Amino acid sequence: MENKDIWLVLIGIAGWSWGIFQFFIKRNYQKKDKLTDKRFEAYTAYMKKSDELMSNLRINPNMIYGIPVGFMEKALSGDIEATNKALAKYFEDLNEFVKIASEPLIIIKQELNSLRIICSKDLEKLIEEFDILVVDFNNHMQKAMSNINPNDTNKMTRELKTFGQEERWQRFESLNKGIINLMRKELGSDK
Repeated sequence: MENKDIWLVLIGIAGWSWGIFQFFIKRNYQKKDKLTDKRFEAYTAYMKKSDELMSNLRINPNMIYGIPVGFMEKALSGDIEATNKALAKYFEDLNEFVKIASEPLIIIKQELNSLRIICSKDLEKLIEEFDILVVDFNNHMQKAMSNINPNDTNKMTRELKTFGQEERWQRFESLNKGIINLMRKELGSDK
């Protein structure tokens, strides 16, 4: 075998090696692009759902303050039958408030759980924290509901007002912002 043939074989092997190397690099980039596309679709769906739920909550943010006031107006009328009807209406309104307050958080939690398959480990930690916060909120809601006594309207009003004024809501908001910022970072658009 001549030197020329050896060089041709070496160049052929190098060419094939370079081609195989390029194939694996291209495949790796395609996997990353597919993951980014999947993340983009899932994160966009989450953000839309989150915005929709939060805007629904903001439609009537003072709903809770009207519950005790309506009850007190009828309870102070002196009519026992009207007071009993007002008490029944009060508990209906209170149950509706609990449903309205906890439903969006549960839906957002479900949306976030569906993202666990494709999200990064950092985002998964924030989702875990959000889950813990939702469970804590629901436990607090149940405890507050069991502590409400219609005979003590001052305590009842204080208990109900704590839902909107505690640091848990601030933590929900900061966690949601953190999740959205991390999603943007993962997608490469963290401007």
